Amino acid sequence: MHDLSTTLVAVATPVGRGGLGCLRIGGTDALSIAEKLFRSASTSGGWVAGKTRLGQFLDRAGDAIDHGYAVHFAQGKSYSGDSTVEFWTHGSPVVLDELLRGAVACGAVAAGPGEFTYRALRNGRIDLPRAEAIHDLIEARTVYQARVAHAQAEGALSLMLSPLRDELEEWIARSEAAVEFVDESETHLDPVAFRQGLQTMVETCRRLLDDFQRGKVVREGVQLAIVGAPNVGKSSLFNRLLADDRAIVTELPGTTRDLLEETVDLNGIPVRLVDTAGLRETDDPVEGEGVRRARQAARTSQWVLEVLDATDPGHETRAKDGDFESSPTQLSAPQLPPTEMSARKLTVFNKSDRLDPPPPATTDPLSTTLFVSARTGAGIEALRDRLFLQLTRGQGQDVTSALGDPLLTHRRHADGLERAVSGLEAAIASLDAGHTEEWVLEDLRTVMGALAELTGVWDVEDLYDRVFSTFCIGK
Repeated sequence: MHDLSTTLVAVATPVGRGGLGCLRIGGTDALSIAEKLFRSASTSGGWVAGKTRLGQFLDRAGDAIDHGYAVHFAQGKSYSGDSTVEFWTHGSPVVLDELLRGAVACGAVAAGPGEFTYRALRNGRIDLPRAEAIHDLIEARTVYQARVAHAQAEGALSLMLSPLRDELEEWIARSEAAVEFVDESETHLDPVAFRQGLQTMVETCRRLLDDFQRGKVVREGVQLAIVGAPNVGKSSLFNRLLADDRAIVTELPGTTRDLLEETVDLNGIPVRLVDTAGLRETDDPVEGEGVRRARQAARTSQWVLEVLDATDPGHETRAKDGDFESSPTQLSAPQLPPTEMSARKLTVFNKSDRLDPPPPATTDPLSTTLFVSARTGAGIEALRDRLFLQLTRGQGQDVTSALGDPLLTHRRHADGLERAVSGLEAAIASLDAGHTEEWVLEDLRTVMGALAELTGVWDVEDLYDRVFSTFCIGK
């Protein structure tokens, strides 16, 4: 990153032509640079923070090349925290490029990726989780992803962590006081209350960690391989979930020879569907390669959608009896051992419209088996809902429980909390072993370091304030 004392400039709107374009200039010299590139339509008054000015934009030779609006944000009031001027032009790449070159000629430095957000972080406008969330918001592919990222950009994770950080600082301050002022009776710690406080923090961290797998799915999406024997309707189901005739469907076995991939918005979760070749023994080298790739997709995908033919005599019996788990399925053949996907499989009986009588509706929310008809669409919405619940379920979280928006979406967040849990558990072990506060303090400092890495914030002055405001030391 550049020196924080430089003035940055960058085009803030996407590459390409459009109705509007924005050039952002931020830093100490933002106003003086802007004055050389903008001629106000008004002859009276100057720049007023927060007020737009209509005028002409000038090239490096001082000639007008466009007209539009300029707005000045005072230091501490802009996105980055620096004094900032934004030019709102027509969305012409030529105009924006010339203005950028003009700003550089006047002393600005072309900003690198994320530099304005970096400035916002360094200037205390946002913390690290919010900075990451801004990137996630820009990269969002679904409305749900955007909503989760926006909540984090507004500080949802930081607000959740704030009480944990405050409590930890309180115990560190009290431990510091107990060590430094051992003769003062009011600084002595109650070991039972101390241990309970640490245990409560462990439980708080674990609750957040339970949410991480769901948050990771929301942020990154998942890959779902659709597998099964030939002619069970995998491609038809693929098309139905996409609401598009993407895959070729015929009555001939072995129509699908290669993997076909498309992404679908599943209640806000981007799911990459992989249509695969039918699993069977074959002497056809081309079809055999398709089977090999199908097996590979089942191994590498986070989830597998096993498609069975509800009209097959063996499976029809299972369907009528409601026995979905004990009987072997078509995928128990050597081509795809169940052990490779048993923990992440959802089973679907397709062609249910051909059963007489029709199968009973599945009411058990924990069931991983559903009846659908790719031809008529029956059961598809139930399948989408079940997939959403299964994919977004956190570790140890019941699939029927109410799901709020996840707070932890980055592996870095989870790593920081896992280190915090380890440090807290080490502190509890030190207490149980009868060690003095000095031992426990080292573990608590490790915990604070982990949380500081997560949020990017730990003010030592806060700790000092707690030490000297909580206790009447030296009375």
